[in-house]
Amino acid sequence: MPTDFTMPKLAMAMNEGTITEWLVADGDVIEKGQAILTVETEKVAYDLEAPESGAIRILVMAGETVPVDTCIAVIAATADELQAIDPEAGPDPATRAAANEHPLIAPAAEYADRVRASPLARKIAAQRGVDLTAVTGSGPGGRIVKRDVVDAQPGAAAGSVWTAVDTSLTELGRIPVPGTPRAGIARRMMASLQSTAQLSSFWESDISELIRAREVMRERAGAAVSVNAFIIRAMSAAIADVPIANSALADDEIVVYESVNVGIAVALPGKTKWDSALLVPVLRNVQSMAVAEIDAGMKDLVRRAREGLLTADETTGSTITMSSTAGIAPPGTRATPVLNMPNAVIVGPSTPQDKLVPIKGEAAVRTMLPVSMTFDHRVLDGEPAARFSRALHEYLENPALILV
Repeated sequence: MPTDFTMPKLAMAMNEGTITEWLVADGDVIEKGQAILTVETEKVAYDLEAPESGAIRILVMAGETVPVDTCIAVIAATADELQAIDPEAGPDPATRAAANEHPLIAPAAEYADRVRASPLARKIAAQRGVDLTAVTGSGPGGRIVKRDVVDAQPGAAAGSVWTAVDTSLTELGRIPVPGTPRAGIARRMMASLQSTAQLSSFWESDISELIRAREVMRERAGAAVSVNAFIIRAMSAAIADVPIANSALADDEIVVYESVNVGIAVALPGKTKWDSALLVPVLRNVQSMAVAEIDAGMKDLVRRAREGLLTADETTGSTITMSSTAGIAPPGTRATPVLNMPNAVIVGPSTPQDKLVPIKGEAAVRTMLPVSMTFDHRVLDGEPAARFSRALHEYLENPALILV
């Protein structure tokens, strides 16, 4: 009996995966343990191995995104057996469907008009009102796949994250989206904004003492500790004061977490020279770490994120997020970071700058850090959100409190 090869669940939070590349051709004879395709989740790319030897029929093409447990290929013991169950082979689909009870065989009615299309292509066509009989398929044997339907109706559609473009303008170039990190980023950002009640607040914290403490640590240890490590430590201390900031809305319950697992937004190069990508590795159990430990763990995660060495578990399970633009954005920049679902809070420190500020009636030059914070108003009301931001502000301004 042929074996269904389904989209695996590679991480606890994974709901779908994108096939970025098939490493074998349709109909190839493959060996158990052989890498046969690359799958990209919203965060990490993986090479998947064949679960057994045999001949493979590819059902979902590169560039398509499908839910977990969707059958993406079928593996038969021999090429002859594979041919016998192929719904596209032979002249008599009705006889073929009746003779084979394999779940991949579609009803004969599907072939009445000889339109051959993937299930995802049919779904998108129905949503967009695309006539499949007028679409030319680019899949195996002329099968219509997702990209064919999308190309058949340029412009925005209901639920689309893209809008139509003016084709009369001169273009510098185009960045392909399907099957790339940009597609996942677009879906996550739209889902976050559409399904949560986001509110942002902004303030400045005087981190002059923090900078001095950092210099003392550098002199003693011989290595610099990142300001971001202090910020993460301050976030953890503020959560101890206001635990609701470390939570998520799950169905009709608010889940308040014990462990502080900080998602750290990391910028990555994109597929082209114009594009960029984003990954959020997770530093776990920050509540039990000192600043130096946070710094070491954070730098290790960032390095491996940029080298493509993270595991699936290292990109899931965050309870709060930090997205820093320090050193990249102009000094004093304030932004509205988008929530990293399902986290209820994201903190966005930016580039500090030296400013004249009043200290006990006297003007003094102090290093001021702009901080933005977005929270989910379904989970936090303004009062606990304000208490959390105030606690974070005080820990940043008084680093001795978080160095003990």
